[in-house]
Amino acid sequence: MADNKNEDWVEVASTGQDEEAALIAGLLKSEDIPVEVEGPSGGSPWPENIGAFGLSRVMVPPDRAAEARALLERREREYHHEKPDPAEGE
Repeated sequence: MADNKNEDWVEVASTGQDEEAALIAGLLKSEDIPVEVEGPSGGSPWPENIGAFGLSRVMVPPDRAAEARALLERREREYHHEKPDPAEGE
């Protein structure tokens, strides 16, 4: 979880799954982007899928936010480009 020195960090992604947030954070860290995950993990008694209360937020320093968002957008485009088209199998 982000501490007081990171109060001004900004959200670049959010998800209802801790595992997905960890994967996003790992991708950003692999590019040397400082990252913190804020979210429901850590023993909350509430289910993860209860709206905004159940979101894990991926946070980065403001000066790295544009870079982080661009990396995530590029990865999303690559993922959708690599997925086989179901219509091609017919």
